[in-house]
This record gives sequence, C-alpha cells and structure tokens, in this order.
Amino acid sequence: MKIAIIGGGSAYAPGLLQAFAADAATFAGCELALMDVAAAELDVVHRLGRRLLEGTGLRLSATTERVRAIEGADVVLTTFRQGGLAARHLDESVPLSFGVIGQETIGPGGFFFAMRTLGVMRSVASEMATHAPGALLVNYTNPTQIVAEALTRFTDVPCVAICDQSDDDRVHLASALGIAPHDITLSASGVNHATWSSACGIEGEHGVEDGALRIAATADEIQARADVSPRVKRQFALTRAYGRVPNGYLPYYYFRDESVAEARAAKRTRAQAIAAELPAMYRHFEEQALAPAPRLSAGRGGSVFGDFAVQVIAAFTTGASTRLTLNVRNGGALADLDPERVVEVPCLVEGGVATAIPQPRFGAARAGLIRMLADYQAAAADAIWSDDPDAMERALAANPLVMSLTLARSLLRARAAAERAGA
Repeated sequence: MKIAIIGGGSAYAPGLLQAFAADAATFAGCELALMDVAAAELDVVHRLGRRLLEGTGLRLSATTERVRAIEGADVVLTTFRQGGLAARHLDESVPLSFGVIGQETIGPGGFFFAMRTLGVMRSVASEMATHAPGALLVNYTNPTQIVAEALTRFTDVPCVAICDQSDDDRVHLASALGIAPHDITLSASGVNHATWSSACGIEGEHGVEDGALRIAATADEIQARADVSPRVKRQFALTRAYGRVPNGYLPYYYFRDESVAEARAAKRTRAQAIAAELPAMYRHFEEQALAPAPRLSAGRGGSVFGDFAVQVIAAFTTGASTRLTLNVRNGGALADLDPERVVEVPCLVEGGVATAIPQPRFGAARAGLIRMLADYQAAAADAIWSDDPDAMERALAANPLVMSLTLARSLLRARAAAERAGA
C-alpha cells in the first residue's frame, strides 16, 4: 500500500507519523509518501519521521513534487494550508475590520480560505484520476465542508472528508468537568463545525442526553471559573439553553458580538500566534530527530489529529466494520437537510464503504442555522469551483455572519486588495 500525504511538512505531520507507527501492524509494508512545497520543513519532518518509524516496517519518502507522491497511491490524505499562515492572518484580520469575526473555517475567513484551496483540490483530483485511478481521497484540509461539497459534486474521485473537532470538544469539556476524555461519549451531527449532540454520556451514564443534562447543570459554576476559556464556557451555556451539546465553533454564531469584541481586543490574530510558535516546534522536531529515542512533546493537533486520521484510513483500507463520524453525502440521514448536501454524521464503515446512520431531527430552534450553513456552503462550492465573481458575492452574502450583498462585495474587494498589498 502507498499513502500520499499532501502537506507532509506541516507541524501536524510528526503526530500523524507517530500514529502510523503506533498502528504499524495494520499498515505492514506500507509506503508513506510525504509531499510539501515547503522544502526545509519537509526535510525536518522526513528526518524525524524516519526515526519515529524505525523498526515498524513502514517506509517513508519525501518529495516536493505532488504528482510523484500521488503516483501509484492507494490513499491520498490532503492536509495542507494553501497560502500558509500569512494568508490566514488576512482571512482573520480583514473581516474583523468590518465587524465580522475572522476565522479559518467559518464566515468570510472560511470563504477566503476555500477560494485558495479549491483550485489545488481540483488539481489533486485530476492528478489522482490520471496517476492513481481508484485511490481514495481522505480530505483533512479546511474548510472541510466547502471542500467536501465541491469534491463530491464536481469530481469522480472517491472521497471522504474528516474532522476531529468532536474529539477535541470531548477533551475540552472533560477538562472543564475535571474528568478524563474517555469518560465522555459524544455523538454529534449537522454540518462540519456546526453540529449538535445526538447522544452524550458521562462516566457511564448511557441515556441519550444524560451527559448534556449534567453539562447544563454545571453551566453557572463553569462561568465563574478563570481556568476555562470563553469558548468552552459558551458551549456550557448553549447546552443549558438548547438541551444538546454544541460543536466548539457554534459559539461564534450564537455569541457573535462577544466573539468579535474578543478578537478585536486580542493583541494578534490566531495565525500570528501560531506563526510565533512554529520555530520552537521545528527546533523540537530537529532535536528529536537526533535523540536516541525520539519523543514528541510539541506539535500541532496533538494526538487527536494523527490518531483520528490513521483510524479512518485503517477502516477504509482493511474493510473492518467500525463506526466513525465523517463528512459524507446526506442521502436522508438528516431529514432536516437536502439529501444532496454533505453532512457530518456518524457512519457505519464496512467493507471500505461509509453509510450515514439516520439521526434524530434537530427541532426548529436548532435546525434553522444548520440549514443556512448547509445551503451557504453548497453555494460557496459552486461559485468558487466555477470561478464566478458574481456568484461568489451572492454566496458570501448568504453566510449567516454576513447576510448582506453590500457587505459581501466589500469583504471580497478588501481581501483582494490586502492580498495585492502584501504581494
């Protein structure tokens, strides 16, 4: 088996390779082909990766040529950031100057990110059709929902999109509750970064929403704690208000003004904060590549990122039967949404095929935003894929955080001007 990893020089990649090493028996004899346009970072990850994979029987290669990585692959994992953190900084800061939250997957920031990403995904799909026919594309690249909509509707490449946010939410909720992450079971559905729990259990409580009731009951206590982030506090508040546990990104919509105020008060964007952290991460990777027994204590995404990606790839390549939350065509699993929309739902993966599991309805109070987001992201995929400027304005105007054609037009023009100024 050959698995191509597009974006293999990122700070996420060492954790991914560590996860492959931990599950080496499943991938015996496999070649992992790292590809990245950032040659220096790719070299560091490649050297560290060879140490992490020592004795596992897994082979590791590295190249800056995408076709070379894709050629002959059985699986292509896309996990890249087109434009890098400099572009993400503009995605965040330009909307904020208009009083709109800037974020890499939601609102205008997500739209701008998709404008850069979809052209690359089109090329990847074309190269797979030519050089790796029948290979599975596993997309981890943001904005996941718009990318999945485009790939599903406009290409013939077998594709599944993944996101580890539900696992990340479990970690942060557990920390606030003072319990271990494995003591929370969480099943959620909706669209990417906009899901509500369909089941939640805590410390053995197995009622459909026993966990949500416990989270709601502690909401006041959590609000008073300085060690809990505002975002997690708002998840607790939303759980109390709606009776279901929200995805960690839903507070951006339900606490819109507060989110904008916090972002404006911050000394730097999230992109700038990450950029400041990266040099130390790569120094750590360099050190561990030379260490007698490499051990990762830094990197992006933690174990959640690598473990989930490897779990998904293993499920599809071994044919084993398992249940995973994936982004796939709805097909009626969520009755509140168009059957053709891509949705994030628990799926049964069996024989290399994912089948969305039917989920309960959201109820009127929760369904409206999810429907808006599903339709907006489909419109965004259409407009960007077809490179239609007028359609892009209309699509962005449909975003729940924009809701104005005038504002959408201004945002697009300002983002383009910022790009030109920085070129």
